[in-house]
Amino acid sequence: MHTQHQQCSHWLLLVCAPILLTLNACGSSSIDATPSLSVDAVFTAARQTFSAQAAANMTVTPPPGTPAPTLAAVASPSQTLSVGNPNVCDNASYVSDVTIPDGTVIAAGSGFVKTWLLQNTGTCTWTTGYKLSFYSGDLMGGTDAMVAIPVPSGSQSELSLNLIAPASPGMYTGQWQMKNEQQQPFGNVLTVVISVGAPAECHRSSRVDVTISGHAGPENVTIYYGDGTTVTDVNGDYAFTVPEGWSGTVTPSKAKVNPWTFSPERRTYTNVTCDLRRENYKATPPPGV
Repeated sequence: MHTQHQQCSHWLLLVCAPILLTLNACGSSSIDATPSLSVDAVFTAARQTFSAQAAANMTVTPPPGTPAPTLAAVASPSQTLSVGNPNVCDNASYVSDVTIPDGTVIAAGSGFVKTWLLQNTGTCTWTTGYKLSFYSGDLMGGTDAMVAIPVPSGSQSELSLNLIAPASPGMYTGQWQMKNEQQQPFGNVLTVVISVGAPAECHRSSRVDVTISGHAGPENVTIYYGDGTTVTDVNGDYAFTVPEGWSGTVTPSKAKVNPWTFSPERRTYTNVTCDLRRENYKATPPPGV
C-alpha cells in the first residue's frame, strides 16, 4: 500500500513533467525574458497549489456524517406575542359600591337598594338589552336590573338592585354579573354582603293605616302608588299613607318629555303592616338637564 507521501509525489510528477518540458524548449532562445525556474521552485509552487485546493475542499465539503448548520431564528419586535386580547366586545369592571358597602347591617325583612358603579371596559356599547343578572349565592328577592340608557365603551354607569334582607339573622352574600343581549355573562362578578340583624320594630301610623316614606331626588317628583299620587317636597322627600295590609306598586316619575330615570324603577309591596321608611330612589336627569 502506498503512503500518502508517495501518492503526493506521483501527483507532483504528473503536474510538473509538462512544465519542465516547456521550460527546456524555451531554453534554446538566445534572449531570456524571465529568469528560469529551478526544479525545486516548481515543486514548491505545486505543493502550495495542492495545499490551497485541499483547504478549499475541506471548507466547502464537510466530512461525511456532519449535520448541516442551522441558523437561529431572531424575532423582530413586531412579532412579539401580546398577552390577552384588548379588543373584547363585552367587558365590565367594578369601580365602587355606591350604596350598602359589604358588611352593612340590615334589619331582618327590610328592603334595601344595592347600587354599584361599573365601567364599560369593552369595545361595544351596553344597550337597553343588557342587564345585571343573578350569578350565585343568596338571591334576597332580587330580579334582573336592565340597563336604563345605553352605556358607550369607556363610560361608567350605576346599576341598582331592589333587595330584601332575609328573615333570619346572619351573614348573607349574593353575586351578580352583567349579561349581553344573547344572555352571555361577562365582566367582574359583583357581590352584595349584608349582616342581618333583628327585625325592625314595627310602627304604625295609626291603628288602621301605615306610612311609606323616603327620598326620591329632586323636588316635584310624582309618586304613583295605585290608590293615589303624591309629590316630593323641596328636599326631595315624600310620604303617603295606605291602609294596613296594603299591597301595591310604587313608581316615581318626573317629566313626560325627556323623562328622568329612577333606580329602582319601582317597588312592589305585599301586605304592608308596619311603617316603611327610607324607601329611597336614585334619580338621574336626562342628558342636557
